[in-house]
Amino acid sequence: MLYRWTTIYLILFALTAPIEQPLWPAYSRFWAEAFEPFYKACGALLGIEGGYYVLASDSTGFYLHLIVLAAEAALLLVWDKKNWSQQFQSYLQLGIAYYLGMQLGRYGLDKLLKQQFFLPEPNTLYQPLGYIEKDLAFWSVMGSSWTYSFWTGIVELLAALALFYRPSRALGALLAAGVMGQVLLINISFDINVKIYSAGLLWMALYLLWPRLKGLWVWSSGQALAVKQSLGPSFRKGQKRVLKTALLLLILLNIAWPYRHRQHWNDDLEPRPPLHGAYALEDGQQFYIHRRGYWIMQQGRRQKSYRLRYLPKEGLTLYDLQSDSLWARLYYRQTSDQLFLFGEWGGQEVSWRANTLMYRELPLLQPAKHWRVEDWRE
Repeated sequence: MLYRWTTIYLILFALTAPIEQPLWPAYSRFWAEAFEPFYKACGALLGIEGGYYVLASDSTGFYLHLIVLAAEAALLLVWDKKNWSQQFQSYLQLGIAYYLGMQLGRYGLDKLLKQQFFLPEPNTLYQPLGYIEKDLAFWSVMGSSWTYSFWTGIVELLAALALFYRPSRALGALLAAGVMGQVLLINISFDINVKIYSAGLLWMALYLLWPRLKGLWVWSSGQALAVKQSLGPSFRKGQKRVLKTALLLLILLNIAWPYRHRQHWNDDLEPRPPLHGAYALEDGQQFYIHRRGYWIMQQGRRQKSYRLRYLPKEGLTLYDLQSDSLWARLYYRQTSDQLFLFGEWGGQEVSWRANTLMYRELPLLQPAKHWRVEDWRE
């Protein structure tokens, strides 16, 4: 009974979790907008003020959503007089395996192509470590290593592939449980806001692993397996080939879709926007151009960000993030090691000369080269 309830719960979780899918980006927004009035009403009923009740990653609404899903799964199980959940158990189980495999494939490819743990931005590299939030500090250190990102991506892709193939599904569930257990621990330890979702994926992996635990224990002790348990439904041979091929192609397309326009297999090599980098003015003040369209001014140990838009003929406009009002209009000329800026900044005419800082030569971004303890002394 508990296993059947878990099956229904995880299917509902997979269907309604606010995680955007590349092929249908409106999927996440649809559920968020559908449930927002209900969760806001729940928050008002509970007397919680200032909370975030929409259905989003680790929001108050998502925590309430877990309770609602648990109740819905219990009600569906009670109303299931004809035991439909029992009859379709293997199909629902297969759906959970494929969903988990798809998500592991997405995150694995993100890591393999260095899209998830991306190269730290210049403003992060020049920010004092003590002023960086835990999640950004973790992300930046991981992003400094292509090797770590590549091989963790390989492991997640192997887990995904094993989940898609019936004979290796138990191995895939075991790998997925190890991967997602570590991911959940990282998310909790470094305060990364996908705790609920990573916990849900870990639960899926443990759910798929549960029927095979006895068999894995027997195998690990060197004994022969008496019965081979199934982790999925049986299809007719021709029907299975067509259905599985179509479904796997759809999953593969969903995983690879964000990369259809990329020029490199390593995000570190992807072209950056004009002026991307770090600069130092003659008075010692520094500023940074972020790849996502921000101008970031260093102010002591703090940083002030502006939304950046590029204009024709080497022009820039900056907008205040809070008021969205125009803050600066600048024109520039760039040489190999200097940037010349002139125009209006905060209502005043300015003419600046800035030196380009070679941020990619910083020690954090250099490859590992200390194979012996003596290497550190050289």
